[in-house]
Amino acid sequence: MRIAILADIHANALALEAVVADLELTQPDRVIVAGDFQNRGPFPREVTYRLYALGWALLRGNHEDYVIIQSTPVGGVDLIDSYSWQPARWTAQQVAETVPHLKSLPIAIAAEGPDGSQVCVAHGSPRSNAEGFFPSTTPEKAKEMLGVTPPQVLCCGHTHIPLSRQIDGTFVFNVGSVGFPFDGDPRAAYGLLCWSDGRWTAELRRVEYPVADVVSALSEKEFHEGTGPLGRIIQRELETARPHLTLFTTVFLPRVRVGEIDITEAVTEYLHYPQAEIETWYAELRTRQKLARSSLMTNDR
Repeated sequence: MRIAILADIHANALALEAVVADLELTQPDRVIVAGDFQNRGPFPREVTYRLYALGWALLRGNHEDYVIIQSTPVGGVDLIDSYSWQPARWTAQQVAETVPHLKSLPIAIAAEGPDGSQVCVAHGSPRSNAEGFFPSTTPEKAKEMLGVTPPQVLCCGHTHIPLSRQIDGTFVFNVGSVGFPFDGDPRAAYGLLCWSDGRWTAELRRVEYPVADVVSALSEKEFHEGTGPLGRIIQRELETARPHLTLFTTVFLPRVRVGEIDITEAVTEYLHYPQAEIETWYAELRTRQKLARSSLMTNDR
């Protein structure tokens, strides 16, 4: 038994097609798309209808939730928040007719091994499509995310960072991202879960595709006008295979909100920083967030 798990395609049609070609070689028995196939990238319609035609099982990621929310936007939204939502709003306009189907998709799906072992494929965790397993996730937090009846195997995405980790009786396999890897490797990533010799094994596959062609699509006027100022931040994510939206929205948008800088200046200033400096900045942010969560958990006890 061979199960292919694709996560976080993010409307990157060229990366998807490269993985489809690779699947012709690996010949899995089943393919599951673990959410976030829409939003962020330039080809939401092409990716969605390609997946529909392939007939693979689809999960609803947090970015599908964003598209659902923005398909019926409410009035009175703060201008700064509007910038953050603009990529999802543009995506919702491109694929408005798919929203009812998106709403019907689950956030996790169960499978069973030949020995009866329980396998869960989820976008983030079995309980939520808005949380993920990072290399920095503590054992305590990981156990909480797995729930009271954890599966023997969990395959997931959401973080865009591949991971293989044993957490008590559960093997967690984060398959990375097809369309927007964040581990510094620009190649599309997906996972193969294989039953062989009485046990599950996991293989992370990396597939070359023409990243520069997608960067060109992100540079086009239609994409930038549709997604707004954050389109340039998204473009840098693809160019560097590293995360940028989280840092930008956490550090720079508050400055825009208080009038210290306008949104265009904020984007230009952010893009001026060299990647090495941003890496340090992002690591410090993750450490602060981790400490804040740890403090909150301690206070709740």
